[in-house]
Amino acid sequence: MTAPVYHFIRNATARLAYGGKTFLLDPMLSDKGALPSFAGIAPNPTVDLPIPAAQVIAEVDVVIVSHLHGDHFDGAAAEMLDKSMPIITPRNGASPNPREGAPDVPFKDSLEAKGFTNVREIGSADADHITLDGITIHQVFARHGKGLVGDAMGGVNGLIFEAEGQPTIYWAGDTILDEAGEVEAVLKRFKPDVVIAHTGGPVVEALSPEILLMDAAQAATFFDYALRENEDVQIIAIHMDALDHCFSTRVDLASVLRQQGIELQNHVVVPDDGELVALCNGATAGR
Repeated sequence: MTAPVYHFIRNATARLAYGGKTFLLDPMLSDKGALPSFAGIAPNPTVDLPIPAAQVIAEVDVVIVSHLHGDHFDGAAAEMLDKSMPIITPRNGASPNPREGAPDVPFKDSLEAKGFTNVREIGSADADHITLDGITIHQVFARHGKGLVGDAMGGVNGLIFEAEGQPTIYWAGDTILDEAGEVEAVLKRFKPDVVIAHTGGPVVEALSPEILLMDAAQAATFFDYALRENEDVQIIAIHMDALDHCFSTRVDLASVLRQQGIELQNHVVVPDDGELVALCNGATAGR
């Protein structure tokens, strides 16, 4: 079995080689500027794909869609992907029109409405996971902002990947570092070898001044929690410098990490778009 590799593409989009399969995570495949602005600053995405979209989706075994916001699964992805492609998504949903109180629609139903015929939910009425050819994927807590704005963002989840002989990966997803400690509890439960964190600190002022997911300051605290649970953890920080409402940048994160000390810096990878990151198994954290 080949060694696990995380190929970061842009924003939250990545290819993950893990447990003998190639997963495509949260494909946003639109050209630069093809999507509307979120903050009134510039159309999105604000940067080009580092490789052609056809190459991003080539030889993929499974697509994982964490939720259906346009920066995680866009119209270009829906158009380009084969409709029979296996797609895995959390047992969760979101309202198509939260301002008018429209009820939540399961992600599975929304993907099937786009024509996809092979969609599986991760959770069930009595389990928080599924197993796919020896790879177990759990859906865990995430919270896409505080208060009413968090409610308006709809359901989100973090995901855990586990397989024999592979590092345990915690893809935290679009989450803030919540005050109730639910995110910290995920770290305590799984003690992951690899953490993939979204750290762009987006804000949509028209909705709320509150961040919708971790910014650099919250990320540093989150990373410290991860180190407490696994001193060899490898952290990959993404979801920055690609959308006009993400105000926490790679430069901001690097500055905060410098303030936290060299030990934390040695555990954190902040990949450039298109960069491949070899995943550790805990004993060789960092690059």
